[in-house]
Amino acid sequence: MSRIVPFETCIARPGVSLIEHSVFVKRSMEYFLREFDNTTVRLAGLSGVCHDVAKAHLEWQAYIQSSAIKKRPNHSACGAFLFSYLGYHFLKHIDLWEKYKILWLWLIQDIRSHHGKLSDLNDDSWLKKYEWSKIDLEGIEMFFKKQYKELENVKLSESSLIHWIHECARLLEDIYDELDLEYEEWEALPVMKRLQVWRQMTTSLISGDRFHVKEVSTQWLAKQDFKRFHKAVNDFSKKHADEPLSVMRIEAQQEMMRQLEEEPDHTFYTLKMPTGYGKTITSLKMATWFGEHQGFQKIIYVAPYLSILEQNASEIEQLFDTVVLQHHSLAILDDDPEQRTSFSQLAMESWAHSLVCTSFQQLCKAIFPSRAQDTLRRAFLKNSVIIIDEPQIFSPEVWNLFLCGIEALAEIVRLKVIFLSATMPPFRYGLSNEPKKLVIKSSAEHNRYQVVIETEVQSEETVVGFMEKNERETQALIVNTVKDAILSFDNLKKRGKNAYLVHGLMTPIHKKAQIKKIDDLLKEKQTRPLYVVSTQIFETGVNLSFQHIARALSLLPSIFQTGGRVNRHMENGEKAGLLTIFPFYQNGNIDTRSMIYPKNLQKITDRILKEKTLYTELEMVDLVNQYYSEMFRQNTYEAALMKIKDAYEGGWNKLSSVQPFHMNDPRLPIFVPYEPEVEEIDEKILKLKKKFQVSDPEQIYNKYSDRQFMANLSFEERKLFMILFNYYVLDVLAQKALSIISQEEYLQKKIPILQDKKIYDELYGLKIDVYD
Repeated sequence: MSRIVPFETCIARPGVSLIEHSVFVKRSMEYFLREFDNTTVRLAGLSGVCHDVAKAHLEWQAYIQSSAIKKRPNHSACGAFLFSYLGYHFLKHIDLWEKYKILWLWLIQDIRSHHGKLSDLNDDSWLKKYEWSKIDLEGIEMFFKKQYKELENVKLSESSLIHWIHECARLLEDIYDELDLEYEEWEALPVMKRLQVWRQMTTSLISGDRFHVKEVSTQWLAKQDFKRFHKAVNDFSKKHADEPLSVMRIEAQQEMMRQLEEEPDHTFYTLKMPTGYGKTITSLKMATWFGEHQGFQKIIYVAPYLSILEQNASEIEQLFDTVVLQHHSLAILDDDPEQRTSFSQLAMESWAHSLVCTSFQQLCKAIFPSRAQDTLRRAFLKNSVIIIDEPQIFSPEVWNLFLCGIEALAEIVRLKVIFLSATMPPFRYGLSNEPKKLVIKSSAEHNRYQVVIETEVQSEETVVGFMEKNERETQALIVNTVKDAILSFDNLKKRGKNAYLVHGLMTPIHKKAQIKKIDDLLKEKQTRPLYVVSTQIFETGVNLSFQHIARALSLLPSIFQTGGRVNRHMENGEKAGLLTIFPFYQNGNIDTRSMIYPKNLQKITDRILKEKTLYTELEMVDLVNQYYSEMFRQNTYEAALMKIKDAYEGGWNKLSSVQPFHMNDPRLPIFVPYEPEVEEIDEKILKLKKKFQVSDPEQIYNKYSDRQFMANLSFEERKLFMILFNYYVLDVLAQKALSIISQEEYLQKKIPILQDKKIYDELYGLKIDVYD
């Protein structure tokens, strides 16, 4: 018989005994789940005791005691096996096996995958023989009997565990049959609620396990904090009282709050206001009201794009005079296990802060986690107000599934959810009840722009004359592809126009510099006429305003969002701005609109717009409503709800793979060593460069390539450095990326540097779309 390590002397990590860690996780889980019934709480606690118990294995103890030993046996699967045995006997003893056997199976899989990707229920690879002779089963048995009197007659021996393999396999087959909904009438929301309960169990285990390594607690907002925030919002409105739209904004804000106070007890609200009316500020005022009057304790702002997220996070910090926690893709360090268990990383991933700004992707990971670590987002989610900005950007295919998931989660952890947009998608196919609609329409006497529909086809050659015909002092051309933008910009420059270009194949630092330059020129009112050419990136999250925008025909919501950049702040007084819509064909014969937008949605847009040639801002709101009504009449997008059934029957990966946006063709990152002029660079970037003592992009890349430099950074320093680094990174379609960077370079460097500087230009950005 092999030598064993007595269980009472085993450690979970240096300085922490395995018994201490097991009991801590048990108690942590029981506290987290305290509002569930007693049997659920105690069974979950038992899984907490079991999750790391297989670390008692002789070789695992040798590994944790010696840095020279690199290999360790997998403890998760063995822990799942032991829980399956002990959990079954626990439930049989209290005669509740039939009622709780599905929960038992959930907890088995949670233990099995608590350090990696969350497993499907029908993965029974954990059910096998282990090296029991290298584990102190007698010591473990004594420990469990002290914790649970229900296990006093259970014997932990090698023979009993080997026998359990066959008995357990039979039980699993019965449970799999019971989970099969194939011949049953089932409804999406009740099944989703059960799945969200399961993931609360997972959250309790993962947070208990991780937070014993590094103690993490969140900040909650108290009533006095919300009162202070409420005053800050009012002070902000007074400070901007001299702006042209200020009176309407204040009146709109007051009207929204009046509507809210009349019906304050809904879970879901839609805040529908015209662009430029202060949706974000109004939503924050609503959130402070919920905190002050209904006991909510946290505000989570969610945005679709990093540009909107960063901008509004900065505004929230200034407004409330406090720091917010930002959690987005640039801040996650998946490749470094030590960083992922640091206090700062755990605090960020668990949203352990009273004010959080995060992305659609991270919110989806909270609702439909893929990895065990993803569930940490739910650890401190209770009593939160979640503000979801621009929800229409969600892919229609997953919109209803997302709504069903957040409704189920909202019931479990008590959420308020506020959706913000001027163009709201329908909710009736995803939520059990319509949200409470808080609505402000554009005032008829304050139509900021009019929309003119042109039928004559324009190209990059003719569009210059088209804009000259409608010329104003400030105007923008928004087209559908990068190539359209570059070719049109080329022709404007040839005609001697004072023109600027912004598109998606410019690095983040370059785009920021261009937008800052354009904003300054718009405010200076000197260089006129001013022309700007852009792709769709101007539609949301850019606080710029033009007297005229010429927009290549796209889809109705896109056109309406573009209207939000026309005479945005009524800076032209009573004179309406102009938005012209026209078909655009590259080279006069390539319909690039069809490269971007689905044909059926193009047809809906065209059918609605052909009724008239002139629309007001107020009329556009009704047109967008017609668009969404027709879009969801043709396809309710309820097919995605079948993923709920698939997940319940065992295939959790069907839900965990959900993404808020369409998954485009694969892209590869390129570090582009282009630097704008110092005066054009955002102050935040300049501070980061100063912090890391770098003066140019090459120095940034060299430090990124220096493993010793990166290893010596703390978590916070590394996060800040990677944010700086990513301002120079461009994600390019894989095929195009490999035409300028070799496959060998990608194999050598995760993010290679662009060597051929002629490909990237200070005016054009990456020129590959034109010169391919």
